[in-house]
Amino acid sequence: MAMKDPVPAPIEGVAMATLRFGAYQYQHLPLDQLTARWREAERLGFDVLWNCDTLVEPDRPRHLMFDGPATLTLMAERTRTIRIGTLVTSLYFRHPATFAKSATTIDHLSSGRLEVALGVGDPSAGPAALGIHWTTAEQVSRFAEFVRLIDQLLTHEVSDFDGTYYTCTGAETIPLPLQRPRPPLTIAAHGPRMLAIAARHADSWSSWGGYDVTTEADFFRVTAERCRRFDDLCVAADRDPATIRHSVVCFPPLTPWESTAYFVDMVGRMREVGVDEFVLYWPRNWRPEALHEQQVFEQVTAETIPALRAG
Repeated sequence: MAMKDPVPAPIEGVAMATLRFGAYQYQHLPLDQLTARWREAERLGFDVLWNCDTLVEPDRPRHLMFDGPATLTLMAERTRTIRIGTLVTSLYFRHPATFAKSATTIDHLSSGRLEVALGVGDPSAGPAALGIHWTTAEQVSRFAEFVRLIDQLLTHEVSDFDGTYYTCTGAETIPLPLQRPRPPLTIAAHGPRMLAIAARHADSWSSWGGYDVTTEADFFRVTAERCRRFDDLCVAADRDPATIRHSVVCFPPLTPWESTAYFVDMVGRMREVGVDEFVLYWPRNWRPEALHEQQVFEQVTAETIPALRAG
């Protein structure tokens, strides 16, 4: 496939502090509709376009749901400038060696626009279908090796690794990704051990509240607490927290498409505690409030987000 655009420079250092807005689009639509959404996100000026890694549709049982990595390949081909990635590539479903090969391929297909995001994954995403029933402690221990090995595979043409959960001998990543030293790495983390992994390895840290967070006040409170804890862990790891993106998925109980005033207030409150990236679900057209959300979405993307960037 021919190179379409110059290779973007890696996102590093102080550049990580710039305000970014991401569009989160599940691959739960027919492919022609997905393509139209991706191109619309690019036209509207979103910085990053995310899909997800799951066996089932997160919101509705027995609903259409395409594979994350496969649709990410199509996303690379059907867009030109927006950065792309899967939020998050799940520990449950992917092996580091094959994932690194897939990620490198997509980085080349997209002319260097890939963002790598890693997480344990949502238990509701379908691990039981694979017979996976890890304890929380084992998940986190596995994830620590998962991150280390993927980082190594994306930066070395040949890798050996001897861990408790993952081993490989002579694993090849040839060619390496276009972005050097590798595509930017996002790590999703909430608990203390996961936050410590992110503080050591991430270019971007992602959080989303949690299913037990049921009020907006609690969402803002736990986000502020996690930001403080994460920043302390970065300092302990001899890293400057200001050089690591702080990203929040605007998950319920947040309602970003309630009104433009709500959106501005939400962003302002999150910015005060250090958040510099907002991942926004596309308005869900199957919900009763879909028309109103769509109207607010159009106004926010056309006017509010440009004004926030300028401000």
